[in-house]
Amino acid sequence: MEMEEALWEEGDASFYCPNCEDDVDGSVDLPVVYEHGHEENLPVSVLCFGCNNSFDGWVKTDWDSCEIELDDHSDIEVLAGPALGSSHDYDDYDHEYYEWLEQQERSPRPVYLAFCKTIGDVKALTSGVALDQKSQMLARMLLSQSITALEVFLADTLILTVANNKDAQGRLLRSKRLGIGNAQFRLADAIGVEDFSKEKLLEHLRAVSFHNLKKVTGLFCVGLGIDIMPKDEELERIQKAIIMRHDCVHRNGLDRETGEVQ
Repeated sequence: MEMEEALWEEGDASFYCPNCEDDVDGSVDLPVVYEHGHEENLPVSVLCFGCNNSFDGWVKTDWDSCEIELDDHSDIEVLAGPALGSSHDYDDYDHEYYEWLEQQERSPRPVYLAFCKTIGDVKALTSGVALDQKSQMLARMLLSQSITALEVFLADTLILTVANNKDAQGRLLRSKRLGIGNAQFRLADAIGVEDFSKEKLLEHLRAVSFHNLKKVTGLFCVGLGIDIMPKDEELERIQKAIIMRHDCVHRNGLDRETGEVQ
């Protein structure tokens, strides 16, 4: 299949980014393959969500496998699944039109990309942090920014999804566990407000402290069916960072219990 004739589909990728020097998530456009088709070997570009850099390479893919080798980093393993298609996907339709339509419907994920950009910037700045007083002040600011970025990512992800998904709205409002739908209001409050229950729900979500992982996890589980609660050591690290962030913001890094500066 020639490159200009191939159908392409965006897929997820995981790899060690040589620029970020860390395991990251990314994306790659892959040629669509079919169950009885032949193997494809075509040039691709893998995008890192952490630093927003792209790495050129080649993909060797068929119905059962997908192997990607980067041109300048052949030792790095890129994990991605084949883009599977059906021979009936485009029967009786114009291929170019439906390929264009699919591209328009793909979400650019600006919230996630903004989070990755912020965390990438924080990591880059932390590489220069030393033990002197000025550097420690920078470290406190970077810690605060990283937790703030996490809160914004969780808040925007949940609120934007719920605002555009009536099923999610219904699950959140009907949940006895959350109790959001039990809120009291006056009939006069609803005058002139279109979709009153939705607006009250979004008003409630905007008031949530999104560093409260237990509460936020409940909202994600009920509304979106996703358990975002970290496990074991990862949870402990995040909870410790949230507490330290509170001390950095409200007491310039002073630990209330020990009296020491973070």
